[in-house]
Amino acid sequence: MKILVINGSPKGERSNTYKLTRAFLDGIKSVHGDDTEIAVLDVNKLNIKSCLGCFACWDKTPGRCCISDDMQGVIEKLLWADITVWSFPLYYFNVPGKLKCLIDRQLPMILPFMNTDTVGGGHPTRYDMSGKKTVIISTCGFYTAESNYESVTAMFDHICGQGNYTAVFCGQGELFRVKELSQRTEEYLGFIRTAGKEYISGGISADTRDKLNTLLYPRDVFERMADASWGIDTKSVVKYSPSRWRQCTERNPTVAGILYWICIIRILTKNTVSFSEKTAAE
Repeated sequence: MKILVINGSPKGERSNTYKLTRAFLDGIKSVHGDDTEIAVLDVNKLNIKSCLGCFACWDKTPGRCCISDDMQGVIEKLLWADITVWSFPLYYFNVPGKLKCLIDRQLPMILPFMNTDTVGGGHPTRYDMSGKKTVIISTCGFYTAESNYESVTAMFDHICGQGNYTAVFCGQGELFRVKELSQRTEEYLGFIRTAGKEYISGGISADTRDKLNTLLYPRDVFERMADASWGIDTKSVVKYSPSRWRQCTERNPTVAGILYWICIIRILTKNTVSFSEKTAAE
């Protein structure tokens, strides 16, 4: 089994989302072991220019882009893989900019003719993609993933077809880099490993889905910590002019980072309850 991981985070291997992706892959490998071949593409390290919209890949050089960069190698990997895992953080309610460039540059993989079988319109694929699978794994900085991924799912519904891919979205993504909260985050990563194991064995179970959809910490706790981490009084922010805001944030950017970790350690460690403990209490 050949798996392609497209790591769309500008942070590369330091990505919080990539921690979930590795756990998911560990679950797959626990079933298939040495039969699993994994290739990882760090988008931030690739030379991928923006699509020119010239459609040369449709008429002048069918199936091949006129831009000479790393994208042709990406397309070859997409055709090579049995499963493609898109791993990325949520940036402004969609994928990071450079990853969007990569997605746009997939145009040579489709034909110019209109596909009349789709609701909103589309184009047929140039290659036989039957049997290939797609997984999306993403974290965001909101307390929940719910209602924050509509733009992402709409895009992949068009690309893959609605219901033709598996998505794992997780809120409170920044917490996966906080060592003091490892009891809870490691528990969640354990659920991700189970999800990977179940996915490759036929599908993620409803029980595992429930665990993945459970908040790491309650909304009020997380949002109080998130607000405090910036070191600015939320009640007075609306009164700041753009220049005043810059003065506050640029005065000492290290302060916000320090406060962030202090708030996490002081607030969240007091509210650390594992999913199993919560379930037992109920």
